Amino acid sequence: MRGLRVVRVAGAFGMAGVVVVAMALPASAHVTMHSYEAQQGGSDALIQFRVPNEESNATTTQLEVDFPVDTPLIGLYVEDTPGWQFQVTTSNLPKPVTNGDGSFTQYVSKVVWSGGTIPVGGYLDFNIDVSDLPSVPTISVKALQTYSNGDVVRWIDPPAASGQPDPPHPEPTLDLAAAPATSGGPSTTLVVGGPSSGGVQGATAPTVSLKGLAKSGDVNSAKTVSIIALVVGVLGLLAGVGALVLKRRPAGT
Repeated sequence: MRGLRVVRVAGAFGMAGVVVVAMALPASAHVTMHSYEAQQGGSDALIQFRVPNEESNATTTQLEVDFPVDTPLIGLYVEDTPGWQFQVTTSNLPKPVTNGDGSFTQYVSKVVWSGGTIPVGGYLDFNIDVSDLPSVPTISVKALQTYSNGDVVRWIDPPAASGQPDPPHPEPTLDLAAAPATSGGPSTTLVVGGPSSGGVQGATAPTVSLKGLAKSGDVNSAKTVSIIALVVGVLGLLAGVGALVLKRRPAGT
């Protein structure tokens, strides 16, 4: 099983644990779920819950997130949020989930953040890290937001059907990116030795690139050029020797 991950800076998300006073934040803002890394069947993804304060006279004091058992997040770790504490609840899986880290019989079914506050007009990001994601296109969770005046907003409504208005308190939903397609080049069937020699048929030979390999015509041309060069060199050598002999012959002979 993977060890606890080093806390990462959620660069694109903004710093987790920093309360931002957002004057322009709409009154209809919801608790939402985000990730730039999560893929279907992927691993090691940072997931963020963004929690706005919608009350006009109370602060947010607690967030509870309940994770579904049918799409479990295996290897879930909670990033520390300054000023807040968190409590993790694990539950049994109906059947073990096996991956590269082993076989798992439990999953994190609930995380509760408490002890801090989100002021009126502000919001806060809570981050988790997931080792292994399920191979599904969408993940949905249930979230309960508690305010200092005792109000509890339950973000548990299922998504509306296509073309219908959103429910008043939609559950946080995350769309997972499709896993990258694996590409494999074509293979060639190789017959080793042939039937008459008892060779093995069906062996797969690696693809061989012909780039940079000389053709037979190129080789023959190269041989012809080499022979001509050799003949010219020999003739030149003979001419040089003859000229040397004539130069050394005494005058009048």
